[in-house]
Amino acid sequence: MYKIGKRMFLVALLVYIALYAYKHVLVPKMPQTSEIFQNELKNNVKVSDYKGKFVLVSYFQTWCGDCIREIPNIQSLQESVGKDKLEVLLISDEPWAKISDFKSRRQFVLPIYHSQKSMSDLGIHVFPTTYLLNKEGKLLVSKTEKYDWHNKEIVELINK
Repeated sequence: MYKIGKRMFLVALLVYIALYAYKHVLVPKMPQTSEIFQNELKNNVKVSDYKGKFVLVSYFQTWCGDCIREIPNIQSLQESVGKDKLEVLLISDEPWAKISDFKSRRQFVLPIYHSQKSMSDLGIHVFPTTYLLNKEGKLLVSKTEKYDWHNKEIVELINK
C-alpha cells in the first residue's frame, strides 16, 4: 500500500509541476494575429493590420504590478525607435471604464485595446505576456512577466 500511495503522490506532484510550468513559466503561443480588438474609439483592429511595422503586443491587467512597471519601459522603447517603426498594442479584457480610469491615473499615453475574449480564452494566464513581431508578422521575442523591452538588443533589432 505504501508504494502505491508514494507513486500516486509522485504522479500528482509531476502533474502539478507540469501545469504550473504550462501556466506560469512557459510563454504561451501567440494568439492569432487575426483576433479582433477594439481601440479606445471602439474601432475594430487586428494585430495583422500593422504588417510593415514591428509590433509589440502586451496582454496586461490593470491590477498587475509587473504590467504597471513594464508599460513606461515599452513607451520609452517606442519613443526611442519611433512610432513609424514600432506599433504598440496594450491589450486587456477588463471593462472600458476600468481601463480608462487606469490610463488616466497612471498618465500612460500608449493606446490601450480591449479584448472581448477573456485572457484565459486567448491562452494568456500570466501578466504581462508580451510578444514582439517583425514587419512580416513573425514572432521574434516573447516574454512573460516584467521585461526590459527598452534594451540595446531590442532597439538594434527594430532599427536594422
